[in-house]
Amino acid sequence: MKKLPIFESSATLIGTVIGAGILSIPFAMAQVGFWLGLAMLLVLGIFMMLQQLMLAEITLRTPHVHQTPGYSGIYLGKWTKRFNLVISIVARYGSLLAYTVGVGIVLQAILGGTSFFWSVVFYVVGIIFIYFGINIIKRSELILTSFIFILTVAIGFFAWDHLSLANLDFLQPNNMILPYGLFLFAFAGSTAIPLMREQLRGREKTLFRSIIFASVFVFIVYLLFSFFVLGVTGTATTEVATVGLGSKIGPQMVLIGNLLALFTMATSFLTIGLGTKEIFQFDYHIGGVKAWLLTAFVPIVLFVVGARDFVQILGLTGGVLTGIQTLLLVLIFWQARKKGWREPEFTLGPMRVMGALLLLVFTIGAVLTIVNV
Repeated sequence: MKKLPIFESSATLIGTVIGAGILSIPFAMAQVGFWLGLAMLLVLGIFMMLQQLMLAEITLRTPHVHQTPGYSGIYLGKWTKRFNLVISIVARYGSLLAYTVGVGIVLQAILGGTSFFWSVVFYVVGIIFIYFGINIIKRSELILTSFIFILTVAIGFFAWDHLSLANLDFLQPNNMILPYGLFLFAFAGSTAIPLMREQLRGREKTLFRSIIFASVFVFIVYLLFSFFVLGVTGTATTEVATVGLGSKIGPQMVLIGNLLALFTMATSFLTIGLGTKEIFQFDYHIGGVKAWLLTAFVPIVLFVVGARDFVQILGLTGGVLTGIQTLLLVLIFWQARKKGWREPEFTLGPMRVMGALLLLVFTIGAVLTIVNV
């Protein structure tokens, strides 16, 4: 039982990271080829794990828990805090919007009706969960994360007889920009790190292991899911991977695949929604109800007025906004090492070269993503 909170903490990060992004990873790989896509997935996954570990060290060097805009204000000044607030909020709104669109598509495939109706139903239920806060979300993340692994195994079982290795044997290196943004979105989960520190209060030494475990778990799920989907659908992989997979295999895969999609997006929606609410509460001292309303209002308005292009939302949010957030995070990390108030329970060692590499890669990626919109 003493180990259970560690798994709960890992489940928070897993549930945040594995969301709408998993549904787009096979499509992204289909644009460049499975093996090149897998190499990109591994490298960007390592970079994003380092980003999350850097944020974890920042939280441990700071007495009070904040989200990234709060740490920007502490270590880089008020103007950077304001800029980071805008980027963080827009990125979180983009994520909540993407999950709303994706869940609508999934529930339509399972239950019929219109995707618009199901998106609205999901949004209302999800935002009510966010209102009640961290305890209910911690419990739901643990349950939903268990379902994610079970359903991934079930997809492999039903897809096995339909696999063809020939569907993995193609290469298109000219299309690398689209996978870049989608992969970054698929690994983004920094909003969960302050929540994890809250969950592990008094046991902060386990935060490092929790992040490593969650990152490895996420990569394995992405690898297996992409292998099964591309092995069946190849270059015909759809933007929402479970839709094309279901049409190839049959009704049982429509149900299982879309249940996986539903659970993954629901977990991410809850944690990112709570993280957005906490930005307003912890970093700007806005009351709970007002913070909740600020979290809930914008994504549903954007959805109603017509922002419903699933892949474009993911690509821009990942390639541009996640990239900018990482750039700021590296700068905060360097300053936190000079100005932090407390001794952290773990440190990453010298990060000058790796930090500079992250700055270079994410700057180039953000620029190329904007150019190729």
